Amino acid sequence: MIAWRTAAILALLMGVGSVLGTSLRPRTFLADTKPAIELTAIFPAQFGAWKIDPSIIPLQPSPDLQQALDESYSETLSRTYVRPDGKRIMLSVAYGRNQHKGMNWHRPEICYPAQGIPISVPTSRADMSFAGRPLPISRLVAANQSRIEPISYWVVVGDRVTSFGRAHKLVSLEYGLRGYIPDGMLVRVSSINKEVDEAFADQREFITDMLQGMSPAARQIVLGTRAPFVGSDLMPTMSH
Repeated sequence: MIAWRTAAILALLMGVGSVLGTSLRPRTFLADTKPAIELTAIFPAQFGAWKIDPSIIPLQPSPDLQQALDESYSETLSRTYVRPDGKRIMLSVAYGRNQHKGMNWHRPEICYPAQGIPISVPTSRADMSFAGRPLPISRLVAANQSRIEPISYWVVVGDRVTSFGRAHKLVSLEYGLRGYIPDGMLVRVSSINKEVDEAFADQREFITDMLQGMSPAARQIVLGTRAPFVGSDLMPTMSH
């Protein structure tokens, strides 16, 4: 029922937009109405037991993919964190003033296969929370021979956590009808670990520690200020 209702609302909004044409075309960048985004200031270099591991160089995209990322995003951030027990987590963040422009390029389901790394376990949803605030995340696994990489990520459009698919389109349309071009951020954490459940548990802990180590203003940017809006495109899984 919810899926049909969402589809009906989306169709209605798209129909209204096509009828009214350019009169509803958004012209103002939402990013221009709020403080500038600086990823290195938002994501702390050290939090909890985690700190940046300078000895690890994050996997670099292929030249073609890097060019697409540079053209699509205002800023990107790639880091590897380590804690005293030797566990490592990779953080990759992409931010764009215009979420319509190339947001999919950083989507794991697209960027990993584009680099020759197949998706071995398709995307599902897991529900986290921080300080009583829900944080729905997407989970999947990429594998290239013996390199098993469980991945957790979420996407923020404007001031709302959402998911790719119908929900993403609806949130974008909502801003468009208000005359805004929303910005977008994709936050991705991953680790190399063949024990997938263990990896996701580590990532959950990492995300919680990272959010705890952020300033309140930074948390509002990466969690949004409104309730998350996710669609039924992803199969829900049990919370871990």
